[in-house]
Amino acid sequence: MKSTSPGNFPAALQARATRVSYEAGATIFRRGSPTHSVFFVEAGAVRLVRYGRAGEEVVLHHASPGEFIAEASLDSARYHCDAMAHEPSQLLQVPSAALKELLDTDRDFARQWVGILARQLRSVRGRVERLSLKSARDRVTHLLVSEGRGPKCELVLESTLKDLARNLGLTHEVLYRTLAAMEREGLIERGRGVLSLGPGHMI
Repeated sequence: MKSTSPGNFPAALQARATRVSYEAGATIFRRGSPTHSVFFVEAGAVRLVRYGRAGEEVVLHHASPGEFIAEASLDSARYHCDAMAHEPSQLLQVPSAALKELLDTDRDFARQWVGILARQLRSVRGRVERLSLKSARDRVTHLLVSEGRGPKCELVLESTLKDLARNLGLTHEVLYRTLAAMEREGLIERGRGVLSLGPGHMI
């Protein structure tokens, strides 16, 4: 299971959170069921899904470590979608009532929560834009430019390349070939768990 640093989880919520584990394929909550909690993905991965008229599965979001899920249902009586563990996952579960109480009584936490939601929104918008690009190379470059740090747009990979491929909307075979070709051409550089732009991008 890939995991995230506990530092990504607000300190004000730690005393109110319960750590829960789910096996791959397990249901965390169902669409239409009463809203009771917000969850933080500590390790593993969670899919938020709905179903079409013919029963086909539509993935709304693939949540990775460091992300909250069900925050959009905080002001709703019922969940808007199904949440399922994509792989063995460890979550921090926070009762909705406790989170609402903190938002009402702790101004510092309320500001922190707004920042968390803003970062998640920016991340989702970036993914949508990235998935609209047709070329695998363009998706890799977009990822580095939009989420990398420093002059070389360095990106620390907190998950496997298979997970990265899924987030880019690619098969892992296509991603492997694309990264290898871009590295040969000097368009990217690959280190131990790090991707960055290469000198070829400056030509």
